[in-house]
Amino acid sequence: MWIDERILRRGLLAIPLAGLGVGLSAWLSERSDLAQWAFGLGTAPVIASLAISIIRDIRAGRMGVDAVAFISMAAALALGENLAGVIVAVMYAGGNLLEDFAVGRAERDLKALIDRAPRLAHRKSGETIEDAPINDITVGDAILVRAGEVVPIDGQITKSNAERLSRAHVIRQSAAPCGYARHLRRAPSVV
Repeated sequence: MWIDERILRRGLLAIPLAGLGVGLSAWLSERSDLAQWAFGLGTAPVIASLAISIIRDIRAGRMGVDAVAFISMAAALALGENLAGVIVAVMYAGGNLLEDFAVGRAERDLKALIDRAPRLAHRKSGETIEDAPINDITVGDAILVRAGEVVPIDGQITKSNAERLSRAHVIRQSAAPCGYARHLRRAPSVV
């Protein structure tokens, strides 16, 4: 059974952090030999994981900046600079964790934006208002946008009963404050 990469990345941050913590404690206790071991053991799993990732990327025909982190950690260990190696390991693993967080947040925001996209417009037909699919709205149709709704089409404001229209509803942001009712007329240009 394969481990989820996000869980693995969290673990790969915990290991060098633990190695750094134990190593610094040992160093402060004047046990530099134990500190060097702790720093090295905190760095090794990140190097191993990075080597696997680099091999996988090379097989896929990609080469990234991960090679720089791999070389710096491996060289630090080879030169006996284990503290430098574990610091690079913490920075690399922390960067991956931040990247995972950013990707997850972007995915949630994009899903919220798509979920919020209107599929119907309230088209004014004579004195009545009918719900019509967005694709059925044509240039010249008058539509009603009620309080709190996202503006479903591009158009021009022709009549207003409200003092303001929330910009977030016009540009279809995912987290928008409540807006006010406006009448729009579909037009070839955006106002």
